[in-house]
Amino acid sequence: MRRVHIKGAPPKDWVDEAEAITTLLRAATNLDERAKIIDKNEGLWRDDRIRNWLLQQFNNKCWYTEAQDSVSSIHIDHYRPKCRVKDLEGDVCEGYWWLAFDWKNYRICGQLINVKKLDVFPIIEGARANATDPVSLQLEAPLLIDPTTDQARLITYEKDEDACMAVPAANISDQDEQRALRTIEILGLNVRDRLKQKRADYWDKCMMAIADYKGATGPHVLQLVGQAAAMEKLKGMVGYTEEFSSVIEACIRKNAPAPLIALIFEKLPSA
Repeated sequence: MRRVHIKGAPPKDWVDEAEAITTLLRAATNLDERAKIIDKNEGLWRDDRIRNWLLQQFNNKCWYTEAQDSVSSIHIDHYRPKCRVKDLEGDVCEGYWWLAFDWKNYRICGQLINVKKLDVFPIIEGARANATDPVSLQLEAPLLIDPTTDQARLITYEKDEDACMAVPAANISDQDEQRALRTIEILGLNVRDRLKQKRADYWDKCMMAIADYKGATGPHVLQLVGQAAAMEKLKGMVGYTEEFSSVIEACIRKNAPAPLIALIFEKLPSA
């Protein structure tokens, strides 16, 4: 998984509409009133103004998988579920209704990932955030890894004979490893055969470029030229806007010679 870097702000007219609806939500006196307001205005988080702005942040990639899919629809996921929340035991409580129209709670998400995630949002410990205390949101400890934070690095990839699987990163704490495993499970990152195979295809392309670097032969000048070409290809594949760039990074770090790793990732821009 790769961190998504948010730049700028959404169109002001969209933000103004969202804030006005949030004001109505906060004025509502019960769950039924809030649900009616959310249902009536659900088109706002599907509006092209916010949708296109969010898509541009990560080159039309799903923020959880880095997949670009022109066939399946792309959803606007509420990272913190808006209507109800389910924990790992299946217990249900009130959702984060006051964030229903807050763009900072939105994540671009492939349809199948969003359907798998639904309203599951466990927390590690402590209390859930509440609408009356803005600080409580900052103090909350979600179990689900947020792709807009550095915690995205807790999930990496490995390839076996059949497919490329999402796995916890190496050398992380036991708690972080559990977070990675649970996130992989909640999002279904290893459920879809097509997704696993597509990651494997990119892994294989990366391995071919690494082999080109290692196998550059001939006079010294030609070796340098061959190695430089392979390095530039790998740098392109691991670029922020490229599909499955985090898979490519995992492949390089696990299979490339140390000098090549240093050349690729030295001063590599994050976005």
